[in-house]
Amino acid sequence: MTPPRLSDIIGGRARRGELAVGIYLVPGFPDWNTSLEALDLCVSHEVDFIEFPAVSDPQWSPRTGPMIARALRDAEPYSEAEATAWLLRAPVRVAVVYGSAWPSPATWSAPPPLRAGVSGYLFETDPPDLAPYALAAAEEGAVIIPAVDATAAGLSDGDRHLISRGGGFVYASLGPETGTRAASPADLQRKRAEVQSFRPDLPVCAAFGINRTADVEELRGSGGCDGIIIGSAALAKLDEGMPAFSGWLKEIVTASR
Repeated sequence: MTPPRLSDIIGGRARRGELAVGIYLVPGFPDWNTSLEALDLCVSHEVDFIEFPAVSDPQWSPRTGPMIARALRDAEPYSEAEATAWLLRAPVRVAVVYGSAWPSPATWSAPPPLRAGVSGYLFETDPPDLAPYALAAAEEGAVIIPAVDATAAGLSDGDRHLISRGGGFVYASLGPETGTRAASPADLQRKRAEVQSFRPDLPVCAAFGINRTADVEELRGSGGCDGIIIGSAALAKLDEGMPAFSGWLKEIVTASR
């Protein structure tokens, strides 16, 4: 079965005047039962896609902030049966590739179930040449998601190289690390215009430092993005317990619509 097209899902929300919502969860954090319950809740609230980590070794760059780093470190040990059950619950998935999980286009070092049925791959640190990875992903019906810095003026040659070979959407980071925001709505509007002038077919999703409904409402009103992705705040609320996560998620989704 061909994975769902992220650009179609996000574009559909945009045509209705809504923001698409992606939630980053770590399988097994804070434990397997809770992470399964959180995923089911995301699906019931019509979260548009789930981001999850693809990890082979416990290593990540400084762009991974403290909350996500702790979740990656403290998640319950990997279980193929648990991971497979978890992944099958998420109809649309984006794998965030860390460290040596995908060291070469022909070599996948993370557990195989993490790759099955994925719609897109987002590299935490971009490889030197994205083109062969994009070809490998395309063989599965998936795409490589290009990332840009919303605080930087203009598109660099490297940005254009990534965007030209990527698909699904453009991931616009709002700060220097996950959980931290530095970009203003005007910065994001400018970055979206730059991306759209180069690849008008790709929607833009904002990430990093989106925590509250007020953040979502601000971004929705600014017209600077087509979707949002929340990781650190989602994991922090989940760490507080399911009641806190449930109430927070409902408010976030409502604000996006």
